[in-house]
Amino acid sequence: MAAVAVARGSSFIFSKLLLQTLEPFNLLGVRSLTAFLILFAVFGRRVIAAVKENSRVLKAGALLGAMFFLIMTLELNGLKHTTASTASFIENSAVVLVPLFEAVILWRRPDGVTIVCAVFCLAGVGSIAMGDLSGRIGIGELMCMMAALLYTGAIIVMDREAKRCDAFTVGILYVGFMGLFGMIGSFAAEAPHFPQTPSEWVLLLMLAVICSSFGFAMQPVAQRTISSETAGVLTALNPLTTAVLGTVVLTEPFGINSIIGAILILAGVVIHNTQKKDL
Repeated sequence: MAAVAVARGSSFIFSKLLLQTLEPFNLLGVRSLTAFLILFAVFGRRVIAAVKENSRVLKAGALLGAMFFLIMTLELNGLKHTTASTASFIENSAVVLVPLFEAVILWRRPDGVTIVCAVFCLAGVGSIAMGDLSGRIGIGELMCMMAALLYTGAIIVMDREAKRCDAFTVGILYVGFMGLFGMIGSFAAEAPHFPQTPSEWVLLLMLAVICSSFGFAMQPVAQRTISSETAGVLTALNPLTTAVLGTVVLTEPFGINSIIGAILILAGVVIHNTQKKDL
């Protein structure tokens, strides 16, 4: 799950660069369908066998594909109006929302370790966001906040579905559904086209292979053996990765607030990993 979070964190950087020439639906559709074709070429027989054995796999893939399509739509449009690190930090406030949502759904109180670690991670996210936002909340930030709420729900749904059917097949299928919905949206609202330059293709393949084929498809597999609360806390590595790469690649600011936030996030993740038995 930690590796998935790091891979997902890098996607904000690649997406930010590609959004200079591709529209959001177009980018989401081409990226996700490319990733699906790569995965299906290698694991196609497994996917077909899993669908024949249990139709729930296809339904779970479609549901998660729809949820992540909405999340990514908000994320990519938010990226057009704010920095990559800000978008990632706001969206990944799911680190504290997951335990709270779980508590409401299950009518139980989250354990103390999860609460403390979630507070550490949220404080870290808030510290970096304060430095990046400079006291301003715009349309980009609002879109990322909406994405955070949807991402919280997606983590919980994925936790349920990954334990009921073939998690890896679900991961492959929902990437494919994301691409399908993305291309439908692109043909309906944009003028879809493929990347035009070698550098754009390199960025797209990085997104497809690292961020989608691994980052998206492997998340259900990772969540199969851990709790949704643990998955929520580990997503804190996502914005940390974005902040570091944003500073190096996009020259985005990483001042004292960002440093404090990074320390708090790492503290929450380390404490959680050493104390929680399900890891």
